[in-house]
Amino acid sequence: MDAAATGEKSSLRPILTSLSMGFTAGAPFIVVVTLVQAWLRDGGTPVAVIGLFAMARIPYSLKFLWAPFLDCTAPFGFRRKGWLLISQASLALGLLSFATEGTAAGVAGGAGLGAAALSTLWVSFSSATQDIAVDAYRREDLPTEKLLADGSTAYQWGYRLGMVALSGGGLIAADAWGWETVFRLSAGAVLLGPITLLWSPEPPASESRPRSLADSVKGPVLDFLARDRALLLMSFVLLYRLGEQLIASLNTVFFMDAGYTKTEIGIVVKAFGLTATLAGVSIANAVSRKYGNMKALWIFGWLQPVNMAALTALWILPARLHYLAFFVALDHVIVGGAGLAFTVFLSAQTRLDYTATQYAILTSVMALPANFLASPSGWLVTVLGWPGFYLLGAVLALPGMMLLRSLRRGGAAAGPTYSPRAGP
Repeated sequence: MDAAATGEKSSLRPILTSLSMGFTAGAPFIVVVTLVQAWLRDGGTPVAVIGLFAMARIPYSLKFLWAPFLDCTAPFGFRRKGWLLISQASLALGLLSFATEGTAAGVAGGAGLGAAALSTLWVSFSSATQDIAVDAYRREDLPTEKLLADGSTAYQWGYRLGMVALSGGGLIAADAWGWETVFRLSAGAVLLGPITLLWSPEPPASESRPRSLADSVKGPVLDFLARDRALLLMSFVLLYRLGEQLIASLNTVFFMDAGYTKTEIGIVVKAFGLTATLAGVSIANAVSRKYGNMKALWIFGWLQPVNMAALTALWILPARLHYLAFFVALDHVIVGGAGLAFTVFLSAQTRLDYTATQYAILTSVMALPANFLASPSGWLVTVLGWPGFYLLGAVLALPGMMLLRSLRRGGAAAGPTYSPRAGP
């Protein structure tokens, strides 16, 4: 076998691993964001109460608190794969707990809301822990810039496939077989994670990796603070996707209130939207490879407020599937493209010595305002109405773009250089 063929084969494995790990990361996240919403709404839970369930997603914003522990420990002798296995087992148990809590109407009646909230928190914590391990594994498994772009694209494809499989498929299955079956199937989907670990090797650890919890905490923070215009960089991470994350917290409820059935949402929004999302991811990857990732961030960043304003048309127009299909396609292309560009950007900001902690810090900063704003989101809809709510999301997308302009001019977004370790 010649060198080119060997290089192609060695490059394929990390791409397939990124694809599979993306699926197991996206699947539980959409349970928390979408399926729990629809489950509670089915039982008559008020929108304002459903909005409060967003507080159970706080672990996604606070995962930097325990990420250093994942950087300096190695369960079962594996620094990355050990934590992946632990978090995936916890996820399966948490998802199964939903199936034991009774009907949606019974939960919404009040007696089961506390148990539902605890299950949501459990799944969120386990999912956030898995995200820490997956992000660290992916960054260490993709050591070159080219592999990082291609692997991030595969990861986004897998992530979206996982979201669609559980959200679109879950909503359709809920109409056909009930919610208990949906949550059992969700737990089964997580099994892809341990299967992936069978063919994926443990990434080689850097010689300068942290050896103690104190080193895992101090090293990543001091590295960030030593960078040029660090505060501007973190502010951009905080604000770039703020508007999109706010409206995404109640997208499913919006479509239901706009007159669409769960089956229609499952087929059009989830299954049809998948094609559009993957197209957006692929377009952003092409732009990133040809013109640089900052150009992709710029283009898809400005398209975000346009998309949010356009979605208000669904509240005005009659509930027709072709309207839903058009606006969902627009939404998914833009969100998918922005997500890919931002993922590549965040990955490039981490050093291989501190991948788990630094990536967790960046994604926690990104998610923190969105999660807190999502809690009163139901109240915002009550006050502003659905069109006003989506227009607010468009306005919140603008400050991040102003900061991106400053980053582009100052050159502060390049991130640390790639590891000298040879890539595949």
